[in-house]
Amino acid sequence: MNKPNPQGPQTYQASRRKNFNSLLRYLLRKEFPGTFGPAIARLFADKVEELHLKCHPPLSRVKAGQILWLAVAADERPSRHKRIEDTRLVPVVLDLVTPQDIDQAATPRTRLETRRAKVVRLFEQAHQQGGVLSHADVSLILHLEATTISHIVLAHEQQTQSVVPRRGTLHDMGRSISHKAVICRKRLVENKPTSQVAEETFHCPEEVEYYVRCCRSVQCCRDNRMSLEETAFVTGFSPFLVREYLELIDELRLPPLTSVGNNDSEQA
Repeated sequence: MNKPNPQGPQTYQASRRKNFNSLLRYLLRKEFPGTFGPAIARLFADKVEELHLKCHPPLSRVKAGQILWLAVAADERPSRHKRIEDTRLVPVVLDLVTPQDIDQAATPRTRLETRRAKVVRLFEQAHQQGGVLSHADVSLILHLEATTISHIVLAHEQQTQSVVPRRGTLHDMGRSISHKAVICRKRLVENKPTSQVAEETFHCPEEVEYYVRCCRSVQCCRDNRMSLEETAFVTGFSPFLVREYLELIDELRLPPLTSVGNNDSEQA
């Protein structure tokens, strides 16, 4: 029969607190005595420790062939001159090499398809975990030129008429119109409901309707024989964006608005 410890459970309580959290609390109170009292230091240390665990998960969470990467949060909206230090990041675990990749590597003439599938997979996996990767991120991960990543993604989107969830499109950064083209095609040509288009293109319904309105605004100006400069002035768009929407209207072969019925109205 085990005898009770005469020293009691309190004997080892101090040993339990010999950890990173206590070390950080001591550092905060010693280096910033007028800023961090005991309660604030404990709260701050808890948050730092939580962040540290997210960015340094145990090896049991990362399998062979996977990597940990910091991605911009998918719901973090950019603003002018906003630095990455002021942007919320989320850690994501990505499949760099899968068993299927290995099988395809041993199969002749599949390297290009394997590379395309891997590029798309990285973007999609990050988005599924609440983050978005940029072309630069995937360029670093795969050691490929950023322009190569861009060409691979655009070719995939054109072939599949889908949107790859990357930062340039979901955060509307840069001069890419591919996601706008897919959205307008699905909404105006295929007549899909706004809610379905939003789900298929990784956008919210408000964004879907915004791009459709932009396209229709440019189309209305063109139907009224306005020049590109006049259209830019009326809509407030840049001439570059107006030109892109004009090319998109021609590509989609949208009929004049006077001949369009109530196709744009729906119950989302």
